[in-house]
Amino acid sequence: MNYTYLFVLIWLAYLICSGVLLFSRGFLLARVSKTETSTCRRLSINPNDEYYLTPEVVNEIFKDVNASSSSNLCLPQKSKVIILVIDALKYEFGLYNENTTEPLPYENKLGILHQLLQQTPENARLMRFKADPPTTTLQRLKGLTTGSLPTFIDIGSNFASPEINEDNIIDQMVKSDLPLVFLGDSTWTDLYPRRFKRAYSYPSFDIFDLDTVDNQIMQHLPKELASDDWQVLIAHFLGVDHCGHKHGPIHDEMARKLNEMNDIISSVVTGMDNETTLLIMGDHGMTATGDHGGDTDDETNALLFAYSKQHKFFTSSDSGSDSEMLQQIDLVPTLATILGVPIPYSNLGLVNFNIVPAVAVPHLSKFQTLLLHVWQNAQQIYRYFFNYALENKRTFNVEQMDTLETEFILLTHRVKTIYNEAAYKSFVRDLNIHLRDILNVCREIWVKFEPTQMSQGLLFSFLPIFFSFLLVNNSNASDYTKIFKQKEVFYIYLMNIAAGVFGYRYFKNFSFKTEEHGVIFFTSLLSTVLLAFYTLRHWSSIATNWANVKRFSHMPTRLLLFATMAVFFSNSFVIQEAKILSYLLVAVILLLVYELLQLSARLDFKSKFKWSQFWRSTALRLILASVLAICCIRFAYTLFRCREEQGNCADFNSSSAGFSVKKPSMGKTYILAVVIIVLYTTLTRLYLRSCGNLTGNAPNVLLARYGPTVASICAGGHILLANSAIKNIQRTHIDAMALVIYGLLLIQIVVVSWAPLMTFVLPPRNPNSISVNGRDSIVPEIFRKMKRMYEGDDAERRHEIPVVYGLATVYSSIIISFGIFLAMLMIVLLEPRASIGLIICVVVGAIILSVHGILRYRTASSFESCVQPTFSAVVSWFLLAHFCFFATSHQTTLSQIDWRAAFVGRSSALGQSHLISGALVILNTFCGPIFFYCMYALLSTETFSLFALFPNLIRSSSNSRKNNKADASTALNDIANEAVGFDMTRGELALYEYEDVFLGAGFKLATQFLMLQGIKIFCAMLACTIHCRHLMVWKIFAPRFIYEALATFVGLPALIVGYMLLLRINRAVDGLIKRINKDK
Repeated sequence: MNYTYLFVLIWLAYLICSGVLLFSRGFLLARVSKTETSTCRRLSINPNDEYYLTPEVVNEIFKDVNASSSSNLCLPQKSKVIILVIDALKYEFGLYNENTTEPLPYENKLGILHQLLQQTPENARLMRFKADPPTTTLQRLKGLTTGSLPTFIDIGSNFASPEINEDNIIDQMVKSDLPLVFLGDSTWTDLYPRRFKRAYSYPSFDIFDLDTVDNQIMQHLPKELASDDWQVLIAHFLGVDHCGHKHGPIHDEMARKLNEMNDIISSVVTGMDNETTLLIMGDHGMTATGDHGGDTDDETNALLFAYSKQHKFFTSSDSGSDSEMLQQIDLVPTLATILGVPIPYSNLGLVNFNIVPAVAVPHLSKFQTLLLHVWQNAQQIYRYFFNYALENKRTFNVEQMDTLETEFILLTHRVKTIYNEAAYKSFVRDLNIHLRDILNVCREIWVKFEPTQMSQGLLFSFLPIFFSFLLVNNSNASDYTKIFKQKEVFYIYLMNIAAGVFGYRYFKNFSFKTEEHGVIFFTSLLSTVLLAFYTLRHWSSIATNWANVKRFSHMPTRLLLFATMAVFFSNSFVIQEAKILSYLLVAVILLLVYELLQLSARLDFKSKFKWSQFWRSTALRLILASVLAICCIRFAYTLFRCREEQGNCADFNSSSAGFSVKKPSMGKTYILAVVIIVLYTTLTRLYLRSCGNLTGNAPNVLLARYGPTVASICAGGHILLANSAIKNIQRTHIDAMALVIYGLLLIQIVVVSWAPLMTFVLPPRNPNSISVNGRDSIVPEIFRKMKRMYEGDDAERRHEIPVVYGLATVYSSIIISFGIFLAMLMIVLLEPRASIGLIICVVVGAIILSVHGILRYRTASSFESCVQPTFSAVVSWFLLAHFCFFATSHQTTLSQIDWRAAFVGRSSALGQSHLISGALVILNTFCGPIFFYCMYALLSTETFSLFALFPNLIRSSSNSRKNNKADASTALNDIANEAVGFDMTRGELALYEYEDVFLGAGFKLATQFLMLQGIKIFCAMLACTIHCRHLMVWKIFAPRFIYEALATFVGLPALIVGYMLLLRINRAVDGLIKRINKDK
């Protein structure tokens, strides 16, 4: 029966997660990739080629530029191309200010660009290179090679770059027999495998490594420059980007890397021949903290520099192109123009002639050359845009499409009448406006929402929550054995498997686009019907329990929960969510304390208030505990990261210079983090030792005795060395410390699975033995022994009862020990200040447990009510789990994901697995929900352990006075039985004695957290549906939904892990009790 609850939890979690996934498929729908490719007739100046350019051919072309023979042309290649991609090369990095006396580390470092612009202004161009968000490297490379707009959801594939199956400039070069050579970031070879004549690719995601990839490129670049067997050479440098992530742009290392890039550019300029065009570009910019991924100006403004030794570039006055800014998608048609290859089919960019060498084409005037280029570009965009619209009807507005089509038809007639430069300039100005209108239309409504999937996702997420509330929340823990029978749950799984197979097989018959949609629809539909059936079958007991609930009970807590969910519906609330959560968490803690103070006042001060009594009372301790919790939450404000929209907030800069002996002030934060970590592990070990859980030599006892000390030493060392300014520390030594913590957690998981108990059974003493001190006579002891045996003293019989250390905290001790190692793993992945935030949340959690433990004892009337937490406590734990996200210096923006965590401890041992990278980033980002959901069972157990360990804290002073003449243990037994109807002096052993109710209560508590998380993600989905055309939908609402969806996907499994931990401990306790009874 125990595992039946587990399978029900997995079933409910699947239903909620599948609904969220279905909604995301409709809301975050990726643009449909087209597999068609562009082709062209390559005109040549070689008489031996098939399409030799002659005056007759030119006359034939200009007879009708719209004819099929004229609309598919490629003019001859103008030059070879060298592309130097300097990752995260921000536009400001390339500017040169001669008047600056004290330049910042990133200023005036690329002097070669300024020098070339001054010496040969007609052969050099410096432009702002505008990227489309999201500004992640993978998305930018897709845009730089396909000319298409990026899709929002593709950001998630940054750890697993899929091969591009869309038409792109790289494939067009290969088809046109233009050999390519590549050096640098392996993302290129992941996107375009087997395309390059030679490729020197290196892993790209170790952001601690500033030099390895760049040094490898510099080793091979001179040899490749001297070679003449390539037409395009691409080198992608990573050092500047990694420096930004690790140190930020205002750091001496940034100055070093930019000076290094300046030297490389100088050597390339010297080594390139006269028939080569050099393009230097950044794929994106970076924020003030070195991050990127979002859509701020700092992130989207990269740099583009073009240089040609011999050939001048076209000018804006000649071509009508923008000379100040180049859209990144414009690079693709521009490269195609330089190289004489077809423009990729799905391109939406325009040729910018400011970086095209003005190489004369035989038999063509300058304006004729430009006209042919722009018209080929226009026809390619028109062909793609209107074919896409025809195949994806209802994507674009019909009236808008008619207008665009009419304008293009007019332009097709007008292009035939251009015979001079003035007419060309007027025409190209109007044509560019028209083509930009097409681009803007795509930008506005490119993501085609699927209302069917969105509505089904909302419905299938809400219904499991609704029926779980009716069925589980309104039933007693002791009733679940009757509701969820083992055989019935087995049949539920079989029916869901059958429904999934049916959906997978016949999804097309129901007009579903994917197998996934069919599986989710039919399994969710069947499960909803089954939940409704269960609810109706047990409606009488549900209605009876519901009737006993006060109509307006927990109203303040409900209002706080409502405020939490309302955050998603306002962009201002989402921006200020961290502060809102802190206010709500403080409010619910004060509410808990207020409820308990009311009881304490009635119990402790029945006659009248006395100061002497107040100083010794529980009430004072509660007030002090709540003040400490509020102070901790307030201190967490200093750890919050800021969003771009918060102009009055100083951002937490994770890119500080590091700890240095020469600058001790820099290391205060790191030393504070180490001290707090040591305090956390020390106090936790002291607590476990006082509970008797560190006695003996059981595997988990030994691990809990020594493991936290080793883990805290490694975590502290990792914090100090990983952020150290000392350069001669080997990376493998730093990683070894992280690997020790990884290993300790794995050992903890194995030990918990094998022998979880932290107890020690003391061997019974021989009742016939006599203990005598050396100075005493043995005769009196023999006499007393004989007297006790003659009188049949109970003390003699008690020798037969074994003494078990740690039995009073047999459940909570294992959960707490597991939590230590889980917290250590998260600490080593977090930034030093963020690790302080995690410990602060643990302290607040301990205070919530203490306050709730006392409150639950004083308000409970039975074992079931004692083991089932109050609604206020459940909400406070839930809010704390999500508050921890912000307290650990995270924000719900794409540019502030801490990618650094992906490489902790992975320089050599764990290889380049994208799965491990993603798992580490998830653990870093969602450490709060994962940690507190795994520890959720403490809410049920802590009342019992508190009573056993600190009875004076639980008891009221009036109770203690009443029984001050009685035996202490007898008084406690009487108090417990009088209060809750059973003996709580045995601590958590009482949980085993009422095993069915306890495990049912644990299942109910997990389901309550599951419902709260489900309501939260449902509100995020509903907000996105309401605001799907809101101005801030992609900047605020969509990222917030993505974060909440991921929190759901990792939080619900964490709840299941927490319940599995409870089941494993209970099974081990059962084995221990049976073994003791057998030995007796």
